[in-house]
Amino acid sequence: QREKLQGVLEMAGAVCHELNQPMQIVLTCSEILLLSVPKEDPAFRRIQALTEQITRMGEITWKLMRITKYETKEYAGAAKIIDIDRASDDPVAFPTTQDIIASG
Repeated sequence: QREKLQGVLEMAGAVCHELNQPMQIVLTCSEILLLSVPKEDPAFRRIQALTEQITRMGEITWKLMRITKYETKEYAGAAKIIDIDRASDDPVAFPTTQDIIASG
């Protein structure tokens, strides 16, 4: 199981590394759009949904970076996948954009 955990950690690190920069760019652009589009504009809700989903993706990569144990769950019948929630020790809350900006 230690070898499986090592493989999971290496894959999680690679995935997080590759996804975080593009996600941050998309999140920043969507937040700028939210500031420039009136709330009455039909596009506002779509941009807001995009912002929420990119934030959700960031929360997932945050958990991936905090995987400390090998935990699986059933998926699509007989298949198993890593249970990110149970596998990660997440004592630190996911930082908001304001937290990131404030930290430097």
